[in-house]
Amino acid sequence: MNVTHLAEALDVLVPEILTLCKAPGMSIALGMDGEVVWAKGYGYADLATGRPMTPTTVGPTGSDAKPYTATAVLQLVDQGLIGLDDPVNDHLGGLRVTNPHGQREITLRDLLTHRSGLGSDLGFCDLVPPMALGDLLAKILAEGRTDAYQGSLLPLWVTPVGTHYQYSNVGIGLVGYLVERLNPEGVSFSEWVRRHLFTPLGMTSTCFPPAQHAEHVPADLLARRSTGYATLDGFQFRLPQIHAGVYPAGTALTTPSDHARFLLAMAGGGRLGDVRILRPETAIAMVSPQAGRGPDPDSAVGFVWNVFQHGSPGYHVGHGGEYMWGWNQVSRFWPERRIAVTASVNQWDLGDQGSSERPSHLAGRLMLGAVSAWVEGADPRPLRGTAAARSYVAGLLVGDRLTTRIGVRVAPADLDVRAVAEGVIVSEGTPWDPEAFGAAVRDVAATDGTISGLLKLTRRQMPRHHLDLVQRQLGVPFLGSAAAGK
Repeated sequence: MNVTHLAEALDVLVPEILTLCKAPGMSIALGMDGEVVWAKGYGYADLATGRPMTPTTVGPTGSDAKPYTATAVLQLVDQGLIGLDDPVNDHLGGLRVTNPHGQREITLRDLLTHRSGLGSDLGFCDLVPPMALGDLLAKILAEGRTDAYQGSLLPLWVTPVGTHYQYSNVGIGLVGYLVERLNPEGVSFSEWVRRHLFTPLGMTSTCFPPAQHAEHVPADLLARRSTGYATLDGFQFRLPQIHAGVYPAGTALTTPSDHARFLLAMAGGGRLGDVRILRPETAIAMVSPQAGRGPDPDSAVGFVWNVFQHGSPGYHVGHGGEYMWGWNQVSRFWPERRIAVTASVNQWDLGDQGSSERPSHLAGRLMLGAVSAWVEGADPRPLRGTAAARSYVAGLLVGDRLTTRIGVRVAPADLDVRAVAEGVIVSEGTPWDPEAFGAAVRDVAATDGTISGLLKLTRRQMPRHHLDLVQRQLGVPFLGSAAAGK
């Protein structure tokens, strides 16, 4: 596999992705066969100072740190200190976790697969650093409500134990509290993951503090942290620091290169080089389907990880996260191919309402599309430059409206494409290539006039990962799904 081809593709695509998403910067790292083989930053880590985004820029992981927490507790499982099917109440001391919808006790397995019955929450955040984790969890469980809009949006408990997937920050906070209570060294959760995860893996720019605050984070990491921006069209806001209360759910700081080392350990069955962080069978179980995640038959949940296409050539595992109000991170790895990629972006889209098609993750998703194409054996470099690509897709749409959409069959030579191209009004700054536009219109006219013929043409002329970007640049986000036959 030619890493240079992927790097060349990202050099073209990522700046366009940042412009589309109005994101200040992105830092990416790629790992293969136990090593980080490429890393690069694009755009800015801080807009006010012009500080560039680099491979050493530190960013908050948000929920992309949940696999750290899951790994930590599974280390205790490997040591026989807790069992996956143990009721967690057996290990929580005076803290009691009881699902009022009943049926049975909550187990560690339930927490790691988001099937405890706890509803979704926003991490019980505040503008000041949180109280001790155990005290906060006791308060949350006693009050019995979620945080958003004073608990009026969703209940704390939504389903009986083990019946449905429901993503829960509180649930992973409980996992972190179990690590803190049960680890044989009697250290804090943050110290356990430092000693037994970050240090062994050589993740020298990573920490998992109870608060992203100078009292808890090394000065060097805070100095290298990117500035986060909450964005709306035309606005880039720097909002006050937010502190997540159930911090094992996602307050880590890292670089993409550090996180890629962790992903490579996961892809390597719990091992990176001479360092083993989990038993092989535990690591394999972690990235294998443990429960359904939703209606998509290709998607399941492992232990925290999202698992896709398990058992097929496209098998991959991923997670992502956001940190209020200014950062997001996405990660993906292919266990059988020993390839991993992660990207950190210093943006939170304020239009994000938590849907599966999350605006805050769009920049990362578009980048992942190019990497996935490369992993699957394609040359990810665009077939056309910026102007030609946009103009060609515009020509596909115009050609479709003039012919196939309305059932008209006409010879390509009979279409007066030049008149259309010469008469178009192109907004200032919009890339335009009339020759590429005309070629696309004629290509559509040359098809057999069916929808399948049009889709075949689109797939042949515009690789999916590039089309995903261009369709959004043109304001037609549905086009890529149609071309993929979905």
